[in-house]
Amino acid sequence: MTAPPELLTLGSLRAAQVPFRREKPLLLLAYLSLRGPQERRAVARLFWPDATDPMNSLSVALGQLRRASGTLVLVHTTDTQVSTTLTCDVPALLRACAATDLSGAQTLYQGAFAAGLPDADLSDELAGWVTVTREHCASTYRDLLLSQARQAAETDALRAGEWAAQAYAVAGAAPPAPPLFRELHALLRAAGHPDAPLLERDAASLNVTLSAPAPPLPGRQAELQQLTLLPAGETLWVRGPAGIGKSALLRAVPAGTLLRARTGQPYATLLGLPDLPHPPPADGPGWARHLGARPGPLLIDDWETCDPESRRALLGLSATRSGPPLILASREGPPTLLPQLILRPLPAGSPEERAETGGLPALRPAGRGGLSLADAYAALLAPHAPRARQLLACLGVQDDPDLRATQAALEFSGDDMAATLERLRQVYLLDGTRPTAPAALRAWLDTQPSLETEVLTLLAAQLPPADALDHYLRAHALTGSSDFPGFQAALAGRARALLAADRHVEAYELLRPHARSPGTRLLLARALDAMGHHREALGILGDLPDTPLVQVYRGRAVWRLGDREQATLLANAGLNGDMEARAQAFNLLSSLALAAQEYAQAHDGAQRSAGLFLLLGDDLMRLKMTCVQAVAAQHLGLDVRALVREMLEAPLDHLPPQMLLNIGWVLEEQGQLEEALGYARQAAASAERTHDLSVAATAWNNVGVLNHKQGHPEPAAAAYRQAIGIARQSGEVRVLAMALGNLAELQESLPLIDEALNILEGAGHDDLAAYFRQQQAAFRGRSGET
Repeated sequence: MTAPPELLTLGSLRAAQVPFRREKPLLLLAYLSLRGPQERRAVARLFWPDATDPMNSLSVALGQLRRASGTLVLVHTTDTQVSTTLTCDVPALLRACAATDLSGAQTLYQGAFAAGLPDADLSDELAGWVTVTREHCASTYRDLLLSQARQAAETDALRAGEWAAQAYAVAGAAPPAPPLFRELHALLRAAGHPDAPLLERDAASLNVTLSAPAPPLPGRQAELQQLTLLPAGETLWVRGPAGIGKSALLRAVPAGTLLRARTGQPYATLLGLPDLPHPPPADGPGWARHLGARPGPLLIDDWETCDPESRRALLGLSATRSGPPLILASREGPPTLLPQLILRPLPAGSPEERAETGGLPALRPAGRGGLSLADAYAALLAPHAPRARQLLACLGVQDDPDLRATQAALEFSGDDMAATLERLRQVYLLDGTRPTAPAALRAWLDTQPSLETEVLTLLAAQLPPADALDHYLRAHALTGSSDFPGFQAALAGRARALLAADRHVEAYELLRPHARSPGTRLLLARALDAMGHHREALGILGDLPDTPLVQVYRGRAVWRLGDREQATLLANAGLNGDMEARAQAFNLLSSLALAAQEYAQAHDGAQRSAGLFLLLGDDLMRLKMTCVQAVAAQHLGLDVRALVREMLEAPLDHLPPQMLLNIGWVLEEQGQLEEALGYARQAAASAERTHDLSVAATAWNNVGVLNHKQGHPEPAAAAYRQAIGIARQSGEVRVLAMALGNLAELQESLPLIDEALNILEGAGHDDLAAYFRQQQAAFRGRSGET
């Protein structure tokens, strides 16, 4: 810990441990402490240039110091030199300022260097040294205070003004340079500080030009003119909520004396007036006489915090209808019947400005005093109760605020809700039920994640699942949690709708980060299976309870991976479940029967499934099953015209890829190959867009078959290769083998036929294996192989 200085020079000169008050010997000690050892003759000429014998004068001063110090050695001498080892407060001050040690600097700087020392007793050279040292100390300390003002200006204009006033008033400092004059003036004016007029008078006396007066406030020209033209003896009460621009309007009044209301002692506010007599008035009548004689408007800002004595004096002055124009600014109405000027939000220049400011000057960049938009909005909310801020936040997270849900979420009574809404409207934070400055509210909410999460989850619990999900997703983004009550149910509702519309990728992307419950995990598995990721889907399904519906979807996945027998068992297990499980079970059984060329069973299963989906109100799945029914009916030789017409007239913007594929197959069976090829291509393109790899692989294979039948080998081969690539990616054993075998047939390649049969071995696709064995035998017969 640094020892305190032994020689104190900032303020009056004194040695810390010696009761010695002679100024010139003490100044000698200060000079030696700051300049180091000096030649005796040079010191004598500097301090006593007019003495008959300067060296003798120096000896007298040194003797005085020795006698006053007792056993303490203040000064050291030799025949030629004089010095001291005492430490001085000047270097300590300079070190504190350099280290931004505000507390230390404030403790050390008790006044100007060598304050009160008469210059007449000093030589010109010595007086010059004192002045330079004094101004250097003061300037360094002022810079430290000014740095505090600059820092405070970013968040608190009033506090910045206090620091600026202290910086300007540093004892011993030279007048500021013009740029510093202007900076200090700007800080004082922004704070409405009573020292601003003093600085203006000093600047004028030094011929320093300050900043040009600010132009009339945008949007407040009429109000400013009303204040400027207020006659003597008249009072005007300026009323408006926080942030509406009362302070800025008062600061813009020319030639007025602006006082910021204060408390803490009687007449604290009025004691801020410049040029008060000494002593100032002590009672009401004295203040009335002084105020009545003042020239120019008198403006009082923030009436609510004004001390009671100043209030009584000002209202007494107002009642006399004499004296200067009196302008009083307040958030509330006047205590007596006075003319009022009620400030309202300003018109916005653009929708963006309206969203950011709501017409409140305090939210405009020029009115924020260096604050961020979020902090400026927080300052407007500070006077309001936490419940009011909670209500504003809850309304702000809704695109179309639902008052019933909001009231239930926050557990407001009807009266409390109405009263809080009205208070927020009165201060222009709400317009009806919508925040007036939604961009500012959003900026503030971004700094309040706990509050936003609270209102999001409380509100979501009162909304239908479809409307609640976006609130849960935002809460998840804020916290990383997917475990809010009601989240999984809302998630399931949105995911089911996406899956029903064949928007499998969107369903997957929604579910992947959030699915936690068995219901949403099942939907995630369904999305993966529809995208062709059958093994990943099966992994999720294996961890779910063995419900009939889960077993059906396991069956679908294992069939895609080539296990027809297990798929059939699992599909039959699904028939023991509820209506949805049975509908999906018949769906799977019809697909298995169709693949096995058991067309009567396929037709029956598709018809049953379509009827169940009709009862469930799932029209899209009903149409899909009608499509499967048409395929089976075509194989059975039944009339499918009514079924095809129903599919083509379906009230859908876009037919799902599987329906396009099945319609194309029916047209193919009816000999309409060109029309069938068009549907197959549409099915392939649509399935690839929606990442439905199973249908995409089958559709490309059908494109190849139709080109093959029409004698177009090159596009046929390209389509088969596309089908092979997609089937390999998705693990579709049957489609992979089918496309590979079809390519082998096109190119008459026995090795490719052999590979297709190897793939089908043990996969349960006996019908397809039998077909390729026939092709294998035919190829060998044509080539003479055995």
